[in-house]
Amino acid sequence: MNENFLILTGMGYTSKAKGSPLVDQIDAILPQTQCNQCDFPGCRPYAEAIANGDAEINQCPPGGQEGVDALAELLGVETLLLNEEHGETKPKRIALVDEKVCIGCTLCIKACPVDAFVGSSKVMTQVIAEECTGCDLCLPVCPVDCIDMVEVKPAKEILFINYLQFYEELYEKQTHEKKQRTIAKRRFEFREMRIERNKQERTDLLEARVIALKEKMAKDKTQKETIEAAMNRVSTSKADDEVK
Repeated sequence: MNENFLILTGMGYTSKAKGSPLVDQIDAILPQTQCNQCDFPGCRPYAEAIANGDAEINQCPPGGQEGVDALAELLGVETLLLNEEHGETKPKRIALVDEKVCIGCTLCIKACPVDAFVGSSKVMTQVIAEECTGCDLCLPVCPVDCIDMVEVKPAKEILFINYLQFYEELYEKQTHEKKQRTIAKRRFEFREMRIERNKQERTDLLEARVIALKEKMAKDKTQKETIEAAMNRVSTSKADDEVK
């Protein structure tokens, strides 16, 4: 696989960009399914592990052998065969919810790394087909097995008529695929930011409640001491009156 092919796939231009950090270059090649099959919680962590020498380049089934070859080309190392211990490369698939079976538990919404599910508690969940990366992470969490992974109709095969026509159509197809990867990456990053923000908001709320509780306890203690002091004064006054 040469650099021209990488550029056509929409990987090389980004990955070879001058001054681009190595992690960004690697991440640009990964498929952005965020499936965790590589044993890392997302494509970005896997890219970081590769850059740090903590992971091999052949741990991404969705990227397939083509992705492994692209990473090898980028890093200037010998390519490897896709490690089947991490799974096999499958055709593009998306999740489909059986509305008659769905109970609206929302577990799939929480599991989806790109927020491709919409719905709410006790309401049927649906999938935004254009946003689903086919990661399969929703399957194991569904308690009623109402989710099926359906193969997406493959793109029209590009027929060779002449070089100009072939490469124009190939470039158009791969530009579209690159756009899909970029969208998936942004949705994943937005979800991670939202989760972190919500976590921080809960932490801040808990801290505020603890502070408020401590202030209330201190105020209650002061009031109690004030009341006890007043009762002691009354008791002392009554004792003095009795002595007189």
